[in-house]
Amino acid sequence: MTDITGFKQSVKGSYIPKDPDAQLTYTVDWTDWLTGNDTLQTVAWTVSTISGDSAPVTVAASGIVTGTQKAYVELTGGSVQEIYEVKNTVTTADGAVDSRRFRVKVENRYL
Repeated sequence: MTDITGFKQSVKGSYIPKDPDAQLTYTVDWTDWLTGNDTLQTVAWTVSTISGDSAPVTVAASGIVTGTQKAYVELTGGSVQEIYEVKNTVTTADGAVDSRRFRVKVENRYL
């Protein structure tokens, strides 16, 4: 079962809120998907952009969490009230390829 801690719900589905000034790390756990002794070999991340967006969410860093089967991405920026789709594509040591997506909604966050 996928852990979706931190997600909120809207009429369009689940999303993770992110402040436009925040630079945060998100992970996707591939452990349950992998078979046998297969391991993550490479990870790639893409973020959908909105035409004319002057400050889109961008990838600051990414990789594989050491000693795990989790891919991570560090996201920064974004325009308030915009929703971005973040896509994680992995390739395993055995050559399997798959993708997972989640949404990030940029909003000013207050205490």
